[in-house]
Amino acid sequence: MSDMAFGPELILLLDGVKDYQMAESDLANRLVKLGYAKDSYPQAIAEREIVYPTGLDVGGINAAMPHCDISNVNRAAICVGVLKNPVEWRRMDDQDATCKVSFVIMLALKEAHAHLDMLQKVVALIQDQGLMTKIVAAANTNEVYQLVGERLA
Repeated sequence: MSDMAFGPELILLLDGVKDYQMAESDLANRLVKLGYAKDSYPQAIAEREIVYPTGLDVGGINAAMPHCDISNVNRAAICVGVLKNPVEWRRMDDQDATCKVSFVIMLALKEAHAHLDMLQKVVALIQDQGLMTKIVAAANTNEVYQLVGERLA
């Protein structure tokens, strides 16, 4: 993960999120605010999600992995959102179906294919439902950082 920024400042505990658009917007805007993404990033994320949804139904604590074209990114980073109240998200494997998502990991990628190792780590994290239970129950961003960071290192 050394080439991708990740820290407590890139983790949001999202309490009042009403839908997936709001969750995506909050995370994307954090990446812009911290300089990792360009001003075009939030719109690019929203547009890509419409065409290629990113919800992953893993049969427990579900996740989403929104991302967009590398031209919208200044520096590679991972931004995480933990939703206290899950929201409906269109599924990656069946665009006509939705799943309730509690964990969002937004990958701001700088190189098109360099992220394959990271994607494998992210998928392994999401499939570890014991760990996901701890993440969604975490009391603060530092706790989420420790739990997620250990797996993505």
